[in-house]
Amino acid sequence: MRGILEDLRYAAGVLRRTPALTAVAVLTLALGIAAATTVFGWIDGLVLHPYRGAVDDGQLAVLESVRDSGIEDDNVSYVDCRDFQDNLRSISGLALTQQAPASIGEGENAYSAWFELVSGNYFDLLGVKPVLGRTFARDEYGDRANSFTAVISYRLWQQYFGGSASILGRTVRVNRQRVTIVGITPPEFHGDLPGIALDGWVSVPLAGERARDGRHFKALVRLKRGVSIAEANAEVKTVAARLARAFPKTNEGVGARIVPIWKAQSGASGILASPLFILGAACGLVLLIACANVANLLLARSAARQTEFAIRVALGAGPGRLCRQLVCESLLLAALATLTGLPLALWFQNVLVSLVPPTGLPVYFDVHPSARVFLFAALVCLASALISGFPPAFQSVRSSVVVVLKQGGRGDTRSGHSQRLSGLLVVAEVGLALASLVTLGLFLRSLYGLLGTPAGFDHQNVTVCRLFLSTNSYTASEEQEFSRRLRARLLAAPGVTGAAYSDSIPLGFGLGKWTDITVEGYAPRPGENLDVHHASVSPGYFDLLRVPLLGGRDFRPEDNGTAPRVMIVNESFARRFFEGRDPVGRRVKIYGQLFTIVGMVKDSKYLSLAEAPKPYFYMSFDQVHGGSGEGGVALYARTGGDARGFLPTLRREMSAIDPNAAGLTAMTLSDYISAAWFGPRLASVFLGVLGGIAILLAGVGLYGVMASSVSRRTREIGIRMALGANPEGVLRMVMQRGLLLAISGVALGLAIALAATPQLAPLLYGVSPADPVCIVGAALFLIGVAVVASLIPALRATRVDPILALRQE
Repeated sequence: MRGILEDLRYAAGVLRRTPALTAVAVLTLALGIAAATTVFGWIDGLVLHPYRGAVDDGQLAVLESVRDSGIEDDNVSYVDCRDFQDNLRSISGLALTQQAPASIGEGENAYSAWFELVSGNYFDLLGVKPVLGRTFARDEYGDRANSFTAVISYRLWQQYFGGSASILGRTVRVNRQRVTIVGITPPEFHGDLPGIALDGWVSVPLAGERARDGRHFKALVRLKRGVSIAEANAEVKTVAARLARAFPKTNEGVGARIVPIWKAQSGASGILASPLFILGAACGLVLLIACANVANLLLARSAARQTEFAIRVALGAGPGRLCRQLVCESLLLAALATLTGLPLALWFQNVLVSLVPPTGLPVYFDVHPSARVFLFAALVCLASALISGFPPAFQSVRSSVVVVLKQGGRGDTRSGHSQRLSGLLVVAEVGLALASLVTLGLFLRSLYGLLGTPAGFDHQNVTVCRLFLSTNSYTASEEQEFSRRLRARLLAAPGVTGAAYSDSIPLGFGLGKWTDITVEGYAPRPGENLDVHHASVSPGYFDLLRVPLLGGRDFRPEDNGTAPRVMIVNESFARRFFEGRDPVGRRVKIYGQLFTIVGMVKDSKYLSLAEAPKPYFYMSFDQVHGGSGEGGVALYARTGGDARGFLPTLRREMSAIDPNAAGLTAMTLSDYISAAWFGPRLASVFLGVLGGIAILLAGVGLYGVMASSVSRRTREIGIRMALGANPEGVLRMVMQRGLLLAISGVALGLAIALAATPQLAPLLYGVSPADPVCIVGAALFLIGVAVVASLIPALRATRVDPILALRQE
């Protein structure tokens, strides 16, 4: 230990004697460490461990339904989950949740919030303890619950109830239901939906839940210790197959799976996981480039200290002691870089929030650094020290003591091996930089393609508002009446050219709505998937969004609950089920009732800009609407100017019908659907930053090697010029070495890129992972950087004075 402390003190002295080199090395490593720590903090806080305040969240997972049709469904039924709870031996608990908009209080003092309806064991499963009061009692669990009790968030307690301790036991109105508040959650707990800050949790009576096909809950499970996801999955599949055989009417074709939190379809984890893992890999490349850069700096300094090392070896110091000394120096550099980079990383933690598009949801990215983040930073510090310190340490033990002492400190003491090692480091830097640039180019081209993809409808100058009328205990018929009256008032408002309503918003969040259909005259193939996505819309919906009507008619006000059932299909629906023939007049059985097709519209995008054309149909909102629930009713209004200026008019007309109407998400439709490219935009922005850092470091590294080479060869260049070499020949000689290193690095980078980019294919749109434009463009750009980095030292070499160069030697 004493020897290590002496080495650290000596290393500190060495760093102080070369302040410029120390500063460059520290800043170089700090950039790489800050980037890596920032992205790891996001992955840790939003993907791997999003449930702050929960106990041992590594054992938590999500139970989801799986359909043979291939349509994703993360909802489960209470009855199925009760069977899973009774039969699964791999889990220690299962809790049900369902998000719901909430209106707390009544009248002008009503407060809009987001609550979760949960089973009574919710907090026990998570291990969350209240800071005040209690969680749900045993008689509030499952079938035994016969009253409404609530645990509210610390934020709601402070903002709405003023932090009063007397709130416990108080009964408040939530969606006009009397609910008793029994506890307050810790400040760090925001619920089980990653990226969303919920305001309260109500223990919901489940005694009335008897339908196996009533799949509207989400399920959290806690695995028993020592049980892996794979083991739990194998068991849940067996139980699901047993249920399908026992209850074929509701469970045939419906399986189940258990997935880790970060693979769940709900919340920010599913949206951010893939882009953040890609960013993590890119940060690894940038960190390696930074380490190679610092290793080159330390190699150059090590060459200037070869006489010192030779004397120490001659006096009895072993190779191990020299290596330890150099590693201590790199460790001290890495520690200083970590101390510099950590504040940057902590500052960057919340940059992610600025990129989140408007959603109307209580988005909350809680990315405060945990102990895991600081441990990661310490490991990165150690790895950086070893990677950057190994080349100079390895080189120092290969130097010949006799040769170095014979030179007596005259001239450059760098061996040919040292020069080759320095060149290899530059080749590695350029190669890694090329891989980063190719990845950046792929995401930029993919994002450009997404932004240029026609949505199939016109979202400009359209305001959309999600009306959560269920919070006011509206029935389905009352929601229909409110929507009709509001549409009529908006059509009469100045500047409004169109108004409509529907049960969903295109290109929004969620997996959409679908159902199994039977088409008259269509013979399905064995095992064919007949689940088709749909929406219910009002008259004027297609005209407002400017979706062309290709045949038949639009919905009419007369298409209500007393009229014959009608529907409108898209082109893909007609192509698949009617072989492209006119579908108007054909009939389809939906929910056990026959619907007549009265129109056909052009295809558009429904769930994702990247989706392929798919069958889709629309039903009349006034005919089939059964209640909005957590999705709300979407109200649209098209104006002649900027939609943002219309929001006050929209709120005024809503209040004129019902002052208590809760419209939580009034915004422009363009802003709302910008969520469709949030993941690619996130990756593109930060890959751009990382790509810039990679280019800078690679350029600086190449410049440093070429400048060192010119400095080392000053005497040689002087002799060449004294013997008649012209400046053009010297320039060509230096440039050839720089370009040789760059081209070798580009070749290495191409191999890395071609091997790695196929993993990006699921995240790309309209561009191949081996896109020649990205690869060739990145290669040419890096060669251009190499030309500039080599040209400056080369021009300096042409100005070498032969007499001065020989005198210096």
